[in-house]
Amino acid sequence: MLGVTVLILVISVMTGFDRELRQKVIDFDAHILVSSEDVLRDWRALKTKIDNTPGVVATAPYIQGPVIVEFQNQRLAPLIRGIDPAQEEKVIPLRKFIKYGKLDLEGESAVLGIELARKLQARVGDKITVYSPGNLGQILDSIKKLENAKGEEEKNAIDELRDVILPKELTVTGIFETGHYLHDSEFLLVPIYVGQELYGLGDALHGITVKTDDPYGAERIKQAIQQFYRGRRGLRDHEHVDHRDRAKAT
Repeated sequence: MLGVTVLILVISVMTGFDRELRQKVIDFDAHILVSSEDVLRDWRALKTKIDNTPGVVATAPYIQGPVIVEFQNQRLAPLIRGIDPAQEEKVIPLRKFIKYGKLDLEGESAVLGIELARKLQARVGDKITVYSPGNLGQILDSIKKLENAKGEEEKNAIDELRDVILPKELTVTGIFETGHYLHDSEFLLVPIYVGQELYGLGDALHGITVKTDDPYGAERIKQAIQQFYRGRRGLRDHEHVDHRDRAKAT
């Protein structure tokens, strides 16, 4: 009887832990990520098609990529996630993860993961500096222009280069905590236009997040989306909870 009791308790604890872990990961990540090897330029038409796909609850545009963040001589290389809070909230309930401050991404602002904030020793109200490798091509092009420019052209080329290489100074308006170390230590949320500027995307995106009516049945929705996604690559889903197990279809 004692052995059976212990076994039941262990199974119950492990089942609860597994469910909690799955929920934490799924809550912060979209059920499906629609992306491309290049950037998405005609994303509005694609988003409309995905919105009209049976089983899709909501979609939102996003920018995501590595950056260098500096604060008081501390430098780290996390990932930015550029979002539109109003649309993203319909896909991922971000507000419930806010530990300090609020989910305010108006203007030049950022919301940090709690472990990232701890490593930087940054608090709500502090200003952090963000550098992006995403505009390296623009920097090289500007340098080439500067090498061959003279007079007024040289002045314009210098101004253009200065605009390209100047970092973004963002005010920390909130700090989130998901309980998942990877998310809390490697992400900062920024307005979508800031992400586009850092990566020199113009109006383009890195992808579209999708919320489905059943996170464990994402494969069914993914196959439906693929019907009008031919010719592109990079449709990934989170049917498996572990982010490393995303299925990729071409």
